[in-house]
Amino acid sequence: MAVSRHIPESRTLMITNQPLPATMKAVVLEAPRRLVLRNIPVWPIEAYGDRDMVMVKVAACGVCGSDYRYFAGENPWSMHTLGRHVANPPGIVLGHEFAGEVVAVVDEKNAGLLGKRVAPVCSKVCGTCPECLSGRTQLCPNTIHMGHGQGWGKRDFYPGAYAEYVPAWGNGCFAIPDGLTFGEAAMMDILAVCVHVAHQGNVQPGRPVLMMGAGPAGNGIAQAARNLGAGRIVVTDIADAPLEAARRRGFDAVVDARGKSPGGLAEELAALAPGGFGSVFDSVGGRANFELGLGLLGKMGTLVNMAIHDLDIPVNFLRLGSERRITTSSNFATGDYPWALSWLESGRFVVKDWLTEIGIEDVPGVFAEAAGAGRRAFKLVIGF
Repeated sequence: MAVSRHIPESRTLMITNQPLPATMKAVVLEAPRRLVLRNIPVWPIEAYGDRDMVMVKVAACGVCGSDYRYFAGENPWSMHTLGRHVANPPGIVLGHEFAGEVVAVVDEKNAGLLGKRVAPVCSKVCGTCPECLSGRTQLCPNTIHMGHGQGWGKRDFYPGAYAEYVPAWGNGCFAIPDGLTFGEAAMMDILAVCVHVAHQGNVQPGRPVLMMGAGPAGNGIAQAARNLGAGRIVVTDIADAPLEAARRRGFDAVVDARGKSPGGLAEELAALAPGGFGSVFDSVGGRANFELGLGLLGKMGTLVNMAIHDLDIPVNFLRLGSERRITTSSNFATGDYPWALSWLESGRFVVKDWLTEIGIEDVPGVFAEAAGAGRRAFKLVIGF
């Protein structure tokens, strides 16, 4: 592999293994519901003030459910992590689920990464705040994050992986095992989230688990719960694609909730877990699902809400008797990523049949269609 010290115009020295263009294709969120494909400058990683920065040539980037929320004007990261809404700046390049090849590094210490297939962690925490020092890295308020504006200060364009290139941190680059495709490896972010959610739900060996919402996150959480020794795993949804994906994974019961009254659905689910569910995961949110999940929660059970909204829901605290617990889940902790990678490599996470590939040119139209007719594919991945 030839390694050169390349100086693009108006830049300082960085180490590359191939010439880098001055501009690249990227999908930019210019304002809520305005997503545009355009040419923008390639990321100036050597100007970010972090010697651990590397450049990844993107091979695959997943379209996350949270990306649709950014598109709509929400900020799910701030709502889950900070507990409040923070307005999104214009110029965000979405995309935080990505994999590719390292093609440039700032520091010689990372030169060994050049040419490597990697699935990078999409964020970097400060390591010095009370949350980080207490081991709660997933709640670091100073996180710098790919795919939205968090932590970058004011910029013309905020880094993300709906682009031909994306920055990453050398310390967070995990090598992709030979048996995995770039598309599968791009799922590492969501799978690390699933590991974290499953632990938040206190999955108890042998006890039944209910997953409300069977999209990619729900499917991954159900797989994680099975890996952690859960008993019967019950999954619900109202759309064909997630229900079919759940059946392919062989979960114990897959319940189509379409057309069922709240009472009828609750009765059907209760029959599948007569003693109540030890863990209930809600990836949909809202009052109806909260009421359903809490009503089905068994003694010492945990209800995890993964779709935080600014919504008042009254709770009779008597319903929390017998040590029932309600919690949320934010991001993933530092140790969740290697755990998820080991499960993916060993086949205990299966994601290949999730994926439908699109091109970067298709992305604005896909989001516009989803805003009207809804999402059709189970999990989209942008291929480059």
